[in-house]
Amino acid sequence: MERLPKHYSVLSTIAEFKKYKLYFSNIDKKIVATNESKIYLTKLLSLPASMASQFSDVEWDFNLENPNVSASISGSKLKINFSKYKNIPTGIIIEIKCLLLSILLSPEVFINNRRKAKKKGTTRLATSTILAHIKSGLRFLDTLFKVLKVNLGKEHIEKIYSSLTQIQAIDYKETAKVHSNSYNDDLKQFFSYIQNPHTSEHIFGENISAFDSDQFSWKKRYKKKASNVVMPNWAFDKLIRTASLLVHDFLKTIGEEVSDSFVSRYKLQNETMYCRNAGVTKETFQLYRAYRLINAGYPKTYVKSKYGIPDELVNSKGNYNLHDMTAFLNRGESNKCLLQNINEQLKLVSFAAKYLIGQYTGMRPSELAVIDLDNCLVEEGGIKLLRSHVFKGKNTFSKGLFDDKWVVIPIVEDALKTMQALSTITQRSFVFSAINTKKYDKTEKPQIPHSISYQIKRFINFVSPDDDLGFNNCMMRHTLAYQLYRLEAGLPLISFQLKHLVNTVDKFLSRGSTSDVTMGYGGIADSLVESQTAQKLRKQSEIEVIKATADPDGNYLGGKADEHKERLKTAFKGYMASGYSKEEIFEAMAEQGLGVINVGLGYCYGSDSKNENLPCIGSLRCNPIRCSNAIVSEANAPYWREVYSTNLANLNNPSFADNKEQIKEVINEAKGVLTLLGHGVPNE
Repeated sequence: MERLPKHYSVLSTIAEFKKYKLYFSNIDKKIVATNESKIYLTKLLSLPASMASQFSDVEWDFNLENPNVSASISGSKLKINFSKYKNIPTGIIIEIKCLLLSILLSPEVFINNRRKAKKKGTTRLATSTILAHIKSGLRFLDTLFKVLKVNLGKEHIEKIYSSLTQIQAIDYKETAKVHSNSYNDDLKQFFSYIQNPHTSEHIFGENISAFDSDQFSWKKRYKKKASNVVMPNWAFDKLIRTASLLVHDFLKTIGEEVSDSFVSRYKLQNETMYCRNAGVTKETFQLYRAYRLINAGYPKTYVKSKYGIPDELVNSKGNYNLHDMTAFLNRGESNKCLLQNINEQLKLVSFAAKYLIGQYTGMRPSELAVIDLDNCLVEEGGIKLLRSHVFKGKNTFSKGLFDDKWVVIPIVEDALKTMQALSTITQRSFVFSAINTKKYDKTEKPQIPHSISYQIKRFINFVSPDDDLGFNNCMMRHTLAYQLYRLEAGLPLISFQLKHLVNTVDKFLSRGSTSDVTMGYGGIADSLVESQTAQKLRKQSEIEVIKATADPDGNYLGGKADEHKERLKTAFKGYMASGYSKEEIFEAMAEQGLGVINVGLGYCYGSDSKNENLPCIGSLRCNPIRCSNAIVSEANAPYWREVYSTNLANLNNPSFADNKEQIKEVINEAKGVLTLLGHGVPNE
């Protein structure tokens, strides 16, 4: 927050509080108020706390100065009602008010003393975050004084206690045993605020009792729910493929062109007729749209002029009667064109498109919630970008990327085109919006994170109903970063679209440069997640490399596979006899590095000192069918699947007619390796 002259005035007034605070709790009138103290009290109580509140108000509202916060933050999270904490003496409430204003106006003084590590260079705190800390502290103090009133009497407490400096360390300790709210980060931050030297000097006038809240026996401690940080590789692959196929099937059904040509390689076309099987065609889509809009109260003239109303929906009297329309739509061809079937299919397509946008941009829920179809697509230097708004800690990433705009790869463009088409039914401009049709002339509001999570979970449940992925709103962002770290570590590419992403980012960053500016997989991943998360994800990818190549229970193929496996078993047996688990051994190996040359399609052991042949550069020769030095593990399967599917797609392409025999040979080679690994492949 920029320090304005009025802020200095408020802070200087607060700094005088310690001189006059006794007058606030002068219950028995023993202290005679001076004119000077009366003037100060009037000045303090009339200080502006926010644009809508002043110091004396029982509730402070900070919504007006935070108009651009996400929907999940606006409202009650930007308000604090001091009257809720009835057990806390007035003098202490005033101390807390002074503390709150000090934190809001000079956050840099309090950040360095906070218990929770922050990013380097952070100089401000979100208002909602500070209020959450203060509310947690007030709840604790309310419990503390409730206990003291029971033990010492209400009159004694109200007469004697006027400052937090009067509370003893034992009072905090005993309250911890009975406080019904969890001991969490918010409460830890509150304790750091009241223990801050600035607070002691400028508000309390002396130090509070020393205590370490971590050492208390808390009635309830916050335990973070165990949830997966990233999706397993198999789930990421399955979700991406299914979502891409659903989106393309829909676009082709309604006659729209698709941008991502790679999706056609995922499955045979007759296996992906999702829309046709649900009774969705170009014609039934138009019929269903007219029905939904008229049913939601849109004027028939509006619907007819904007989208047209198919003649089939006109009854014998020339009207668009909803009863007749429903009967017509439910009649269907071979019972396939049922309203319920169409509705469920279009919802599924919507969820799939939203998943693709979230997964390939790595946006936070608050950023996803405000993607507006009316103005989200922009173009800079021939590169398509998706525009949204960053609410949480804007990055300093080069040229503003991932800071209100994200690159649009072909599959994301297809997903946006899908949402554009579906919005003609829902009449909603936000991509992540409710799936029902907005009532005519009603205002649309961005969705809260819970609603976004619900829709993605619906899609995940369709793709993998028997698997609990523990989905949370950060998972798509972390999964994208993890997949990029995997590629940086040399692990196989799971989604070809990741190459689109990296290439487009590099192209965007190199605009106007005399030389190419590249971030690489790891650089882009670093920009998506905080440093601590980045370290965890990077290490996780390195451990995956180790598990793929050095698991004694793994599946290895090749001339030296048995020798490799035996060596690993001997080594692991010794480590495990010393008390180490397999996971601990993998972690240690990742930290120390492993002497295996990753050549993409296989792992080469040609560097053995007894072998005169130098290791090859990889390519198709690096497989146990061709080379005795090659070892192929499960980690190499995606590469070979890519070789197989790419060449299978090229087999009947006229452009490659002269290379048909070579393509067949490559297909057979890839098929042979995949079969050895236990991966079934369809016949070409």
